[in-house]
Amino acid sequence: MANKAKNTEFKIERESLGIKGVDEMIEGGIPRGAIIGLSGPPGVGKSIFTLHFLLEGARKGEKCVYINLEEPQENINNMINQFEFSKEFMNLVKEGRIVIKCFTYPEYEKIYSDLFQKIKEDEEIKRIVIDSFNCFFSASFSPESLNIGQEVNIRRMINQAFSMLRKKGLTSLLVLEMQLDKQPRFYYNVPHLVDGIINLDFLELGTIERRIFIPKMRWTNQFKESKSFDINKKGIVVLKEG
Repeated sequence: MANKAKNTEFKIERESLGIKGVDEMIEGGIPRGAIIGLSGPPGVGKSIFTLHFLLEGARKGEKCVYINLEEPQENINNMINQFEFSKEFMNLVKEGRIVIKCFTYPEYEKIYSDLFQKIKEDEEIKRIVIDSFNCFFSASFSPESLNIGQEVNIRRMINQAFSMLRKKGLTSLLVLEMQLDKQPRFYYNVPHLVDGIINLDFLELGTIERRIFIPKMRWTNQFKESKSFDINKKGIVVLKEG
């Protein structure tokens, strides 16, 4: 009697981003443990997007870490306080479910190895956001004056960060600032390393329209077109087409 072939279809475990309309574009969420690049120009809503990601994880009992390399803590608090979920968010910060760390670029350059080691050792951490990932390198090194030694150091730092995130299995969002006037060479390396890219952008058609597009998401049959979104008291809201 012939043996029947067993259906052993591999199922990807997914993590909700906390934005229903975006989750629907990627089969219910991003792959667990994936490193996702969140790209777009300044002011489009990338940092607000990450708040949903952090809040969703904390609601599930996960410990979530937010590292900001551009804004002081006061500015982050002001951003959070714009939204209806601010009280819940700040209560989760007090409980230690969401950890916010703000650094200047010189501070981060000195402590990033120790910081990653602490994150690696903390078994409760499941989600992490680095905002903004590529801007740290562009602020630390001048693209016009990069020498071979500096470029090697940049690549080492990037690879060290990705290695830690992958080994620990953290579901990660790396905010990537889109620089329209000039892009340092090492920026182009990051989109190839990440498992997915979520792109937020503006369309100027008389009024400013925000759009979300997902050009890359490994292990996912993602939505092939862009969608409109708005920012209101609820945060980011994907609009229904038509």
